[in-house]
Amino acid sequence: MSIQSLPPLESLCRYVGLRAQHLALLAEHAEQLLGNPDALGKTFYWYLLKNTETADSLLALPSERLNGLVTSQVRYFGALLRQPLDVAQAERVRALGALHHRLGISMVWMTGAYERYLIHTQERIEDLDLPPPSRRLLEEAVRKRVLVDMMLQLQGYQHGLDSYAEAQQQYLRSMSRLYALSSSVSLAIVHATDRRALFDAICRVCIEEGGFRYAMIGWVDEASELVEPVSAAGADLGDFAGRIHVSLRADTAFGQGPTGRALRSGQIEVVNNVCENSLLEPWRPLLEAQGIGSMLVAPLMLHGRAAASLAVYAHEPDFFDTSKRQLMATLASEIGHALERLDAVERSTRAEQKVAYLTSYDALTGLPNRQLMLDRIDQLLMYVHEGHKVVVLTLVVEGFDEINARIGHARGDMVLCEVARRISRLVQAFGSVGRVGTARFLIASDRSTQLEGVLADLLAVMQVPVHCQGDRIPVRATLGVASGQAGSCDASTLLRRSDLALTRARSTGRDYRYFDEDMDAEIHRRHALRNAFADALGNGEMELFYQPRIHLETQEILGVEALVRWRQEEGHLAPGAFFPAIEATDLMRDLDRWVIRQAIRQAVRWQASGLHLPISINLSAQTLGHPTFVNEVTALLRGTPLAPGMLEFEVLETVSQQQAEAVIDRLEACRRLGIVVALDDFGTGASSLVHLQQLPFDALKIDQRFVQHLLEVPGNEAIIRSMQAFAQHSGRRLVAEGIESRQIWDRLRALGCTEGQGYGISPPLPVDALLQWLKAWPLSARTSGLAEASPAA
Repeated sequence: MSIQSLPPLESLCRYVGLRAQHLALLAEHAEQLLGNPDALGKTFYWYLLKNTETADSLLALPSERLNGLVTSQVRYFGALLRQPLDVAQAERVRALGALHHRLGISMVWMTGAYERYLIHTQERIEDLDLPPPSRRLLEEAVRKRVLVDMMLQLQGYQHGLDSYAEAQQQYLRSMSRLYALSSSVSLAIVHATDRRALFDAICRVCIEEGGFRYAMIGWVDEASELVEPVSAAGADLGDFAGRIHVSLRADTAFGQGPTGRALRSGQIEVVNNVCENSLLEPWRPLLEAQGIGSMLVAPLMLHGRAAASLAVYAHEPDFFDTSKRQLMATLASEIGHALERLDAVERSTRAEQKVAYLTSYDALTGLPNRQLMLDRIDQLLMYVHEGHKVVVLTLVVEGFDEINARIGHARGDMVLCEVARRISRLVQAFGSVGRVGTARFLIASDRSTQLEGVLADLLAVMQVPVHCQGDRIPVRATLGVASGQAGSCDASTLLRRSDLALTRARSTGRDYRYFDEDMDAEIHRRHALRNAFADALGNGEMELFYQPRIHLETQEILGVEALVRWRQEEGHLAPGAFFPAIEATDLMRDLDRWVIRQAIRQAVRWQASGLHLPISINLSAQTLGHPTFVNEVTALLRGTPLAPGMLEFEVLETVSQQQAEAVIDRLEACRRLGIVVALDDFGTGASSLVHLQQLPFDALKIDQRFVQHLLEVPGNEAIIRSMQAFAQHSGRRLVAEGIESRQIWDRLRALGCTEGQGYGISPPLPVDALLQWLKAWPLSARTSGLAEASPAA
């Protein structure tokens, strides 16, 4: 058969699946794919020198000839991408294949060259900034174009074989089938979408194209150290594959055969005479019954380890000579590369599936997450029957942070899983449950008539302690409940409302709370008030009022407390009206910074005018707890001539309990800056006297509730006496707040209190009014009768 009589190019391209769009895509990216010819040349250079077929002859060539040969290889593979594929080009490639045969260059060498070109091109494609679909299409185009070229050379090579001596006709025919097998395997690799499909296709083409009696692929089970048959093909196959038992262990007869040896060594094993090989004893009767004369086993490598074996069985003895063995080695190498690519795809698919799972489910409990629960609530709202409501319950496990701190996060997770199991089991007939926070669960249902019973059951089951690795962990839950109908709300609204109800239940100490419209109105009111306050703070609508603090015996003015007021058209708004809206936000820190800055400026102005009047300031927990607090105060004081003791910070007793260690360091730093530190609302917290003794307070301010009701509540007098004794023995000043009358003043003096403030002395005043009050203070005291019993009156 002449070269011209070989299958036309069109049929070959159609067979491979190479289309015009593939060639256009290659031409478009040709320069990018060939952008590093030196690297490809180096690859071919070392391939030429290291390949046993070419090394000896090429080493004797001058360097110019060798370099020219490398350059021609680079140009040849470059032409694959640049030049159009027409009949003339196909004939030249076929002629080149015939030339390779005449020169004694084997298809193994040619396949290796193509393989290196494919590896180089694959690396170039991976460097391109292409979306995954475009990248895969380009990879397919390269593989198919190379496959066509390789098949064209194969056709030429086959023509050379046909022209060979008649004595070699049978040998050439068998080799031709193996080359056809190589092409078919390459096609199978191109089209395989998963490992099983690849194995089935390889076994099938080994029979159809390779002419083997049987072909079988076994997968290594590392746990059992056995090789499990996963794919097999052959005429009258029957249970042949199932009767080939193979072990990986070298100390057993079933591990001494060619498959076990190939997998352990990573090298091809050949048996060219089955009848005479003693290592095949466990399988000899089966092989002889099937007429097997020779066999070859190739290990299939995956990431450097033998993961599977390909075994092919031939009728003829001495079938596998060196060339056939090398070709099978190349096929095994290609299959190994394909396995690695499929493994990467499988890992990517598993990762994508895991990501997809985690986007909808909680990794710890396996329950739906927030997004999936919102979707399910929307579905319930869409299909709920007319007249029925969708109910949403938000459940939180109280004190879970403390549980984690006590038993550790790992066991804390066990507690959460048990809680999730309890809730799921209880509500499985009622609705859906998901985990939407660390210790927060969401329940949704359209069976609103069952709500009361489910709510009672949830509270009951959550009161049962969780037994975790020998520990009995008490748990308690609080719930917020909201309901709605389609058209009146969506899933996000229901979730927000149930969260509001939960917040209100927790703040009031109840086990559960239903949402009502007042909660929504309160949230919107606070949000509006918060926004208005932020604008007011930036627009200069805040003002400091000052309430004098005096010596109760001498009536000496000892200082003032700075109290913020919000200036509005209808008057000044006291903090109680807007603090609840800002106290848990950064606006409170912004306000504290403003108050400190204004107080420092005012104290400096008074000091410059000769008025030495200390100013005390109330600090919020947010400000005192912030790590930059001391640095901010230091910056505000830097460069001011304010004398030590002219600024005083008041800290709530509850703050000192919650942040004791950090509070001590920061308050000590303030004292080093010359700032006096006072404990405000003394007596309202649960601090022990030992604890208070360790804190760096210069003064204690009695909570005004003890003072205002001093005369009505007998127990208050005993409390104030104990406070006075503690202050005296600890070397601290004691200040009474809330002095509203002459009688209270008198009684405080009798109890030994020497400092005080209150509306009975003076309400908080703006700066100008305070200065007028200071001038008239002794006169006003006498006029009001407050000073009648004073020694200084």
